[in-house]
Amino acid sequence: MSSSANRPRRPVAGERARTRPTATSTAPPTAPPTAPPTAPPTATRASLAARAAGIARGAAGLFARSGDGAAAASASPDAVGRRRWIAPVAALVASLAVLGVLLGISLRDPGEQARADRAAASAAQASVEQMLSYNYKTIDAQAAQIETLLTGPFKAEFTSAMDKDIKPLAVKNQTVVQAKVSDVGVMSSTPTTVRVLAFVNQARVGADQTTPAVDQNRVIATMSKVGDRWLISKVEAF
Repeated sequence: MSSSANRPRRPVAGERARTRPTATSTAPPTAPPTAPPTAPPTATRASLAARAAGIARGAAGLFARSGDGAAAASASPDAVGRRRWIAPVAALVASLAVLGVLLGISLRDPGEQARADRAAASAAQASVEQMLSYNYKTIDAQAAQIETLLTGPFKAEFTSAMDKDIKPLAVKNQTVVQAKVSDVGVMSSTPTTVRVLAFVNQARVGADQTTPAVDQNRVIATMSKVGDRWLISKVEAF
């Protein structure tokens, strides 16, 4: 009986074989090994040199377009040397020009401008009196004489006004005007231009005005130096 108990049991037809459960591992799954990162390919010495040369050419072109002196870095040694002394020489020339102007101003005779102002004011007084005086009987000769005291575009303006406005009215009304400058003063001046303020009294008589009528006017005459004469180049009345 004991021997039958120890004999192995025969499988029965149609019965599935029972499998024994196996113990499962509790260790976490390990990640598959990854290949170490590959270093980027290093540039060869020739490629680095080519890149540096390209950068240098681009920088030189940029500075050449903008007029920057840094373009001399890509130029020949002789060109670099020339550019190094051109800038100081240009600065020296500019400084000498400014110094020359300052010396010219400082060495000018301080009384020279005062004498020019007096001469221009005196010419303005005489010219304004003659320009604003006329007689209908001799107006043509007077107009011709007045034109010799004028210069620039104002000369043509005066001739036009005389022919179109002043002369016709003067002849029609038999007008005689005598102008007298009571005072003059220099407003501003340069060696070639002086602006003079003149106070003018004009006494007028005519067919319609037998008793002299006096008009008081203020005139700014711009006197311009033409050769050794001071001529009227502009007149403003107010």
